[in-house]
Amino acid sequence: MILECKHCEAVVNVEELFSYDDRYPNDPPAKWTLGKCPSCHFPMLAVQEDYGTGWESAIRVYPPQDKRLGRSIPTPIRQSYREAVLCFKTKAFTASAIMCRKTLEGLCVEHGVKAGNLSRSLKELKEKGLIEGRLLEWAEALRNFGNEAAHDVRVTISAQDAKDIIVFTEALLEYVFTYRDQFAAFQQRRKKDDASEKKSANSV
Repeated sequence: MILECKHCEAVVNVEELFSYDDRYPNDPPAKWTLGKCPSCHFPMLAVQEDYGTGWESAIRVYPPQDKRLGRSIPTPIRQSYREAVLCFKTKAFTASAIMCRKTLEGLCVEHGVKAGNLSRSLKELKEKGLIEGRLLEWAEALRNFGNEAAHDVRVTISAQDAKDIIVFTEALLEYVFTYRDQFAAFQQRRKKDDASEKKSANSV
């Protein structure tokens, strides 16, 4: 199991001490593993989840690391984003920007948008109401960075730019796959509650 040791600040093959699986009705199966760094013996707790395609890559839960993406985000998109983060951690900032662009492409494909190029696809997402004007602006900026990183050998992406690109990519994913759906569910629940209250009032 490969994880980043918080103490060594290195990616290591963790020495596994104990693991167990948990299965709850409304959550994907999860495998929890307690281990230690083979170099400094610092303890780590990791989790792997199965969304129907087998165990995903391990995520370090302790010591805490970057915020985990919402569970509603599809596995291929999640994997592209994780690779972008991994590239950043290894200081491959240009590669990180390219993987963020790939993540955006996956977001479009997941919603059935294949408009010929990423720029038109992003605009179609806006036309469908999946993203708003400011989010389209963010997505276009990420696309431009990704294009420059992929196609211009003279372009290098700085650490700060790569970090910002990851943050904005995460925000787009969470908005489209998590917050938008949660808000829609909230509105539906409120409608049902209001209808139930009116029915109760009328029956009095």
